Amino acid sequence: MEAYTWTFAKSFLVFLIIVFFSESLSTKLKWFLPMPLVFGVVLCAGFTKGFLPEDMLLSANMVSVGTIAFNVLIIHSGTMLDLRVIKAKKTETCHVVLCSLIMTVLLICILWPVFGRTFALLSPGAVIGGGASCAIGSRWIMGKYPELSFYPWTIFMFQGLFAMPFLTWALRKEAQRLEQELPEGAGPAQQRRPDGGSAAVDRLPASYKTTAWYLGSIMVLTALNNLLHATLLKNSGVNPNITALLLGMLAANLGLIDKAPLFRSDTYGLLILSLMGLMANNLAHTPLQALLSLVVPTLAALLIGTVILAVSGYCLGRCLKIGPYAGMILAMNSVMGYPVNRGLAGRIAGTVSSEKRAAVEGNLLSQLNLSTALISNGLSVILIGILAALI
Repeated sequence: MEAYTWTFAKSFLVFLIIVFFSESLSTKLKWFLPMPLVFGVVLCAGFTKGFLPEDMLLSANMVSVGTIAFNVLIIHSGTMLDLRVIKAKKTETCHVVLCSLIMTVLLICILWPVFGRTFALLSPGAVIGGGASCAIGSRWIMGKYPELSFYPWTIFMFQGLFAMPFLTWALRKEAQRLEQELPEGAGPAQQRRPDGGSAAVDRLPASYKTTAWYLGSIMVLTALNNLLHATLLKNSGVNPNITALLLGMLAANLGLIDKAPLFRSDTYGLLILSLMGLMANNLAHTPLQALLSLVVPTLAALLIGTVILAVSGYCLGRCLKIGPYAGMILAMNSVMGYPVNRGLAGRIAGTVSSEKRAAVEGNLLSQLNLSTALISNGLSVILIGILAALI
């Protein structure tokens, strides 16, 4: 049995304390200081000064659980892409796709001459993605450019700093518009629940749908995806994360797997925690000098990418008659991410009249949820999967 510096209990407890401290400080500061940034700075100081051993995450088993999380989260994200919603929201879907593509093309064109090909290709998917997308980019280049493997995570750390002012302003303006336009006594926007209606998977009684069922159904698709890449797609160059996402989407829309299985199994929180463990383990093995060299390209990518998303979201929102502020929300929400976006929506809805508060918050959340599904769960994975394969 491999010996670690600390015991499992000590390593896991210290990890949880750091996560809780980071979350609490970020919440106290109303998310203007992003939780991942606090988390990364605390860990960096601990590893650099020797207060935290480099093998802490291995000892806490967070790398092993994080590997499970990495495999199941992509399938889970695919199940959240409801084709009925996409069809019903064609204009909004077109809007977020166009904004994402505009940002991708312009960001690559601007970064490539300044920072080089690798930084340019890794940036767009990470800018609009969450932890899963950043993990994809990091793992994909780990073997080829280990010194750059933490770059997607540095974008994840700093995302909220740039998105917060834009998203807060857009949410506030949209809330004011809704308060003026919604009739008295209007109810909140109806949120689509992640259920399958009369889907084949619903024929199984709910009492049989345990955590093993939900995780097992995801792993069946994971095994099928691995089989595809060992046979039909062998040496094709297709990123397996893209096919995993598409398999999840296909199976959920055909009713072969429950939508949002990790939410239903009550394992999502633990798996997201373990994904943070992957980030922390990568950080532990990245020298301080290498980390510092990533700061300038990170800040440049986020500043440029955020401005492009804000401007394109505003302008396309007007052109497509979604509304400029709704357009910005749809384009930029993914840069902020859950659960901060929900907290912001609730806080801003609290500034309108009490009679319309629930309706305003419901409408804001409807826009945020759609953006999360389309960009964070879908486009970001596809973008970083395609672009990372070109490095």
